[in-house]
Amino acid sequence: MGCKWGFAVASGDYCTTLGHCAPGSGGSISFTFGANGRTQYALFESSLVDGCGQIQSLTVKTGTTTVHGSTLVFTPKAGTYKSVNGCRPDLTGTWKFGAGDLKPVSLSWQLNGRQLRLVDPGGEASGVYSRR
Repeated sequence: MGCKWGFAVASGDYCTTLGHCAPGSGGSISFTFGANGRTQYALFESSLVDGCGQIQSLTVKTGTTTVHGSTLVFTPKAGTYKSVNGCRPDLTGTWKFGAGDLKPVSLSWQLNGRQLRLVDPGGEASGVYSRR
């Protein structure tokens, strides 16, 4: 799709589909920027709970990004939340985000050589991203 930036916490994996991610605790966040501002955001989270099993979730949102100086605005148009929960099988499934869950997000950005620093006021996507 284009230029992919991401960072991983603990696990070292960059996951955009469940089932292809290593078990254990950790997670990753990635942004893939394409032509005409098309953007995919993926947030993967994983934990291993003693006596219970693996819990993994994957949030994927697609939309567009515009840049205004030092601010990047990601406007999601569609998205899904997938969960595999070994502790609570009733919480395993896939859900589509409604319009109320797809609000634009403004992030401060700064490119430092081969690293992209994003600051999200909500804290979810803040971090130092590397080119993937």
